[in-house]
Amino acid sequence: MTAASATPLRAPSAAQAFERAMLAWLNARFAPPGVAIVADTPLFADRLIDSIRILELIAWTERATGREVSDAQIRMDNFRTVRRIAEVFAAGGCDARVG
Repeated sequence: MTAASATPLRAPSAAQAFERAMLAWLNARFAPPGVAIVADTPLFADRLIDSIRILELIAWTERATGREVSDAQIRMDNFRTVRRIAEVFAAGGCDARVG
């Protein structure tokens, strides 16, 4: 492959950056020993997020996106996986440097 035909590396999308940052935070904060949370891990079904932890997750999401999560958006379906959260909340871009 020549330099002219090489495909340039693309920067990650806002949703991808958001996913990576959220996964790092969730794994550090909520993953039990020996468990790795990935983008498609069912957060509620696997009991990683409960009615108390969802408040922390919503607050993290608001800080990461710089936008308030409206009451209408607070539905289990919107928070079922990290990938879904990124689809719903990071679509407009975010600052995923939240810790």
